[in-house]
Amino acid sequence: LITKSLVNCAPKAVVGVPDLMTDSHLTPRKIPSSCQLEYNRITAKRTPGITTQDFHRSQAWIGNQYRMAKTMEALSSRQRPVVAVIAGGSISLGHGVTPNSVRYAERLEMWMNEMYPLPKSKHKVINVAAHGADMCAMAKRLNNLYSELSSQLPPSSNGAPDLIILEFAVNDYQGQDHLITVDSKTSVFFDGFRGLVLCAEAVIHTLLNHYPNTAIMFLEMQTAIATRKTGALLHQGVAQQYQVPIVSYAEALFPDFWRLTRMLEKMDSKTFSFEQHQWLENGGIEANMKSANIS
Repeated sequence: LITKSLVNCAPKAVVGVPDLMTDSHLTPRKIPSSCQLEYNRITAKRTPGITTQDFHRSQAWIGNQYRMAKTMEALSSRQRPVVAVIAGGSISLGHGVTPNSVRYAERLEMWMNEMYPLPKSKHKVINVAAHGADMCAMAKRLNNLYSELSSQLPPSSNGAPDLIILEFAVNDYQGQDHLITVDSKTSVFFDGFRGLVLCAEAVIHTLLNHYPNTAIMFLEMQTAIATRKTGALLHQGVAQQYQVPIVSYAEALFPDFWRLTRMLEKMDSKTFSFEQHQWLENGGIEANMKSANIS
């Protein structure tokens, strides 16, 4: 989503420039703008198989892009370190993911420093995630979070991070799912969910008041357990009220995930995997082994 501020860059048509690929020397030719060239550069290393349609699905709510655009400007100016904060649960902690360098927090930090290197310092991602944390746990620890961040932010940040990513969709539903099972509740509109929505609003409202220039976004994850729902819907109203963008991992990747699962079920029942020559390029499969990302 950081690169979304560059998506609308359009190549400029220049009339009268000779086009050696046609018979006419007066054929209009599109020359990419500097903005478009920059977008092409920073999106060149996409994961194999991720399509434009996947990216469109991931944009669950666009919201106000002003703060995100300012974050992008800070990165592209290369005048100071940009700081992102990740708050969430075990997914953000990278539970079970090895090595640590492939966790999404570390990958975001690596991407910022590879795409926008600084001569004497580095961009930074601060991970404040906690196992089992939901939005209400986040609301309770905000004062401690401010103190914790103040000691880690570089002087050039003026006491505020550039970006805060909130990843609580799985944990915001998990606890309530347990209550529904135990109490045989059939409606999701009960006090437990209302409380989580109130916590989500408290977190967004308080963060925006404390860090008025910081970009904030919801990142809606999903586990590979098909029957486990998420609390992503609980964040929609708050996001729309405060114009906070929502990026949905589930909407981007899970249509192909279910297709891959069905294919895996037909394969080796012990490893649920493919032979190397059967990996394809579309969505993590169908690629030759030299370029595929099969991890």
